[in-house]
Amino acid sequence: LLRLPPEDPGCLFRASLVCKPWRSRLTGTAFSRLYREFHRTPPLLGFFENDETVLCYFSPLSPTSPFFPVHPGKCSLFVLDSRHGLVLSNTIGPSGEPLCLIVWDLVGHRQWRLSLPDFVDWPTFPDCAAAVLCAADGCDHLNCPGDPFRVVYVGTDDDGVAQACVYSSESCAWSPVTSCEHPELPLHVRLSRPNALVGDAVYFLCTQETVVLRYDLFSQELSMIHWPAMHKWKCSYILMRMEDDMLGCAYLQESRLELWSMEADTDGAVKWATRRVVDLQNLLPSTPRYVISCTDGFRVFFVQTDLGTFTVELNSGRVKKVSSSSEVIPYTRFYTPDLAGGITPPSTMASSSENVETTQDKHHVGDEKEKCVEKGEDDFDLEENGWEEEAEEEEWGWDGEKAANELFAKGSKAIEEEQFVHAIHCFDDVLESRVLFYGRLSPMCISTYYKYGRALLYKAREDLVKGTTSRDDTGSSKASCSNVKKGDTRKGIMPLLLYSVQSYTQDI
Repeated sequence: LLRLPPEDPGCLFRASLVCKPWRSRLTGTAFSRLYREFHRTPPLLGFFENDETVLCYFSPLSPTSPFFPVHPGKCSLFVLDSRHGLVLSNTIGPSGEPLCLIVWDLVGHRQWRLSLPDFVDWPTFPDCAAAVLCAADGCDHLNCPGDPFRVVYVGTDDDGVAQACVYSSESCAWSPVTSCEHPELPLHVRLSRPNALVGDAVYFLCTQETVVLRYDLFSQELSMIHWPAMHKWKCSYILMRMEDDMLGCAYLQESRLELWSMEADTDGAVKWATRRVVDLQNLLPSTPRYVISCTDGFRVFFVQTDLGTFTVELNSGRVKKVSSSSEVIPYTRFYTPDLAGGITPPSTMASSSENVETTQDKHHVGDEKEKCVEKGEDDFDLEENGWEEEAEEEEWGWDGEKAANELFAKGSKAIEEEQFVHAIHCFDDVLESRVLFYGRLSPMCISTYYKYGRALLYKAREDLVKGTTSRDDTGSSKASCSNVKKGDTRKGIMPLLLYSVQSYTQDI
């Protein structure tokens, strides 16, 4: 079971449905820890696209993705960064102005809303970038808890002066603002380019070809570093963390993907050296134009071509077209059954509504509250007493759960009355609605999967009994029916049950 691919979390989910011993094993913390240690690098589960029509759309790379395709808050978002299982985005107003920041935990179904730093005054600061990272002590980032976290925000004003600060979820406050400026050129940070976390520093790209902003998390100071004089690089390179925890970059020179790393020379001076060159000419169906992004550890690169955006796995050489967008933000995370909330045996499993915990929304966007009210931004469910002074953790419920519960009860009653066809239709509708909101691999859907499988099992057994009776040429139909034992029938139907669950999770 440790060798099941982490890129397809549905494998572990379907394996947990085989029997109780497997389910107990897969939902235990010991297996999850061994599973992460065995694979080491968090897999690429999908990516976010910043689209002009549908902002913040999640595109899964597995047919059994457990995550929402869009943010449940139904607000316009622009994704800024994704790291350690968290997603950072800007809420966007009607004129494209940022209203607040949202840190989103996809696995835990949690979010935190943060006010923008005090120095951000739209449109004085048109250029900005941000990074989110786990702040848990001693975390190996294979299974980040989601909280505590930190958010680094960098912006440049019209005069080209860069300012930055960091938010801590533990203190619920922004740090003092630090700034820097180039002695000759105005600085402009790039919004849509990936940043890099290396050691205790976060690096951000600027539109200037040879300047990178560096924010030190320990000293909370902002500074500049300079690239070597490579005029051909222009703006087609990306920052990344190398395997040896050094700052690196990737650059596309014609059809060759070049990986560079910053190294210390023998005399203490910093130099840049080529680490690897990969020719993409025979891998991609079209000429590569530029590199968009890459996963942490540079195992998978997103490359833009004339035919769209492709993923390129450096180790295996596999390529796959995944999008037509030129702005994608990869999402990497281990997703095991224990992270999904565990899987309860069917004998003690209640309807999913009993497991849903909802809380009243408590939002914090500071002075942006009046802007949202004036512009009719009601997606945030503003409280009458104002927004809290701290960023509170939020959970969300689903307004269609009541209807799903009623349909679930009708299906259960239909099973008791042996109306198996009606029960199958009921549970199929419940699955379709719950999967769309909670995700295919959510524990909120487990009880429905079992009920749906039971209806299929009973219907198949009923058909088998009828078929045995109709084929009895001796006329002793009663004896033929009694010879079909319940246990014997289930042995033949269990593969059908597992196949139906597998097909549903893949094809819905």
